[in-house]
Amino acid sequence: MEIKSCVLVIKETALSQSARAAKLAHKGDPTARRLVHAHDEHNRTVDWVRKALQERDIDFIETTSRKFTRAVKRRLASADLTVSVGGDGTALASSHYVRDGAMIGVNSAPLDSVGHFCSTDRRTFARTIGEILDSRLKPLRLARLGVSLDDRQLPELALNDVLIAHELPAATTRYIIQVGNRREEHRSSGIWASTAAGSTAGIRSAGGKVLPLRSHRFQYLVRELYRQPGNRYDLARGILESDRQLVVASKMPEGRLYLDGARATYRFPFGARAKIEVSEFDLKLFFKSPRGGGRAR
Repeated sequence: MEIKSCVLVIKETALSQSARAAKLAHKGDPTARRLVHAHDEHNRTVDWVRKALQERDIDFIETTSRKFTRAVKRRLASADLTVSVGGDGTALASSHYVRDGAMIGVNSAPLDSVGHFCSTDRRTFARTIGEILDSRLKPLRLARLGVSLDDRQLPELALNDVLIAHELPAATTRYIIQVGNRREEHRSSGIWASTAAGSTAGIRSAGGKVLPLRSHRFQYLVRELYRQPGNRYDLARGILESDRQLVVASKMPEGRLYLDGARATYRFPFGARAKIEVSEFDLKLFFKSPRGGGRAR
């Protein structure tokens, strides 16, 4: 693989973001005890990643996942390679704007982070980047979800899932759901729509099915549907082919649409309509997963 342009996305640790967390961590408070270790591990990983890229003569720009300006989003969309250093949150945030290039996630503190979408860490990154350059390591192509809100295409592509819910967790989510020509009016605690890659995340905890990692089908699942006596509900869950759409119309003054957790959120007020479908842009991710059978070569 030839890498002419590279973007390095670096997580801002909890210790660096919150003065209160830093204060509690240095006092040894149990809620923050691990933060110092995770912060130090993260910084060491960042140094090693920079060094490995420099030794391979790969030019890169740096940014953080909390500061995606329009210019950075354009760079992510056009980069040959995006390297995210952090955990799954950083990988997901970075993936939203990657288009034709590939991405690799580096777990910067493996003892404190799951890193499901991270295929390498400080110890293995230099070797992995060599395998990428030599084309001995190939990325997996993972489906993502695109969302249009009132006919405006949102710039983020969801690698994990989309959630539609009321902005207050305790309030009822009211909407009209449509799949093809079938339409139902629901009251629930929200709707998940998930890719195959995200099918082991939130939607699985809610009772969804785990899909094969390379699948381009997607699924939806209504959370805690209120079943009014006498009514039939056929659209409480389903698995859709890649050419199908899920359409949701809001009946809430304060609805919200969330892409990959809270990393991208949009107001979803009364009358708004969201169309969810598989994007034409797969994510080419250097990825190691039990469902993927290991690294793709």
